[in-house]
Amino acid sequence: MREDGVQTRAKIRDAAHTEFAAHGLAGARVDRIAKAAGANVQRIYAYHPDKLGLFRACVLDAVAALDRAVGDPTDVVTLAGRMFDHVGRDGHTLRILTWARLELEDDLPELIASSGTDPLRHVRALADAGRIDPRWAPEDVLAVLIGFCEAWNTISARPATTPAAAARRRDLVLHLATQLTPDTAPGVAAVAVSRPRGGGTPPRG
Repeated sequence: MREDGVQTRAKIRDAAHTEFAAHGLAGARVDRIAKAAGANVQRIYAYHPDKLGLFRACVLDAVAALDRAVGDPTDVVTLAGRMFDHVGRDGHTLRILTWARLELEDDLPELIASSGTDPLRHVRALADAGRIDPRWAPEDVLAVLIGFCEAWNTISARPATTPAAAARRRDLVLHLATQLTPDTAPGVAAVAVSRPRGGGTPPRG
């Protein structure tokens, strides 16, 4: 593919992420995506068979981005912190996945499984290592963590306008995540207010 074609495709995908995050599959409009990308509708359909195909591609992008963001966590609290940080950098990821759960329904697990990049594998690894309370299924733990991190995007809450406010919310998510760990898990308390990935100490206010 020529360089200009690669750039156009990337612009289309970026515009589609924004559109689908805001409106979901049913509410998204291909003409708005084309306008935002500086392309025409025909170019979009040259890369994707239809709007559903474009949505599915964006869902897989979101899954891959979340999978990269969480890395290989040593415990569920670290996982929660990395997920929260990722949502702070890219709120589109979890919004698109929320729409996907609503609109793709039973097709979503198969779609994610086909991608080879599933954040659930990290939760399962922690469960297998005894780092998660065995009462909780890995699928439920991941759903709860996503809910924690997405909470301020799904209710009429004020945005975190200062680093201190964001840090308090992060600490709250980490505290809630400790409730998913077994009492015997070593080191959990020490990471309850762990630093964001990349270094630095969260400010407090």
